[in-house]
Amino acid sequence: MIVCYGRYGETHWMFESPSLAQYPFARPPGWGYSLPITYAIWIAIVLALYPLCVWFAGVKQRRRDWWLSYL
Repeated sequence: MIVCYGRYGETHWMFESPSLAQYPFARPPGWGYSLPITYAIWIAIVLALYPLCVWFAGVKQRRRDWWLSYL
């Protein structure tokens, strides 16, 4: 919803449908991103999360708390 609001300036169309043929919602013109942009966003998210994952792997190696095995 945040991305939708940032891109289109409104989100009401996500919760209403003009007809049953367009259920659950009617997409605005230009809805979505192209495949290269989707891959670029995906790669950026993976690269942004990598340092956090490395840090957490180090925490799991240093500590042997029982609850860490569940994360």
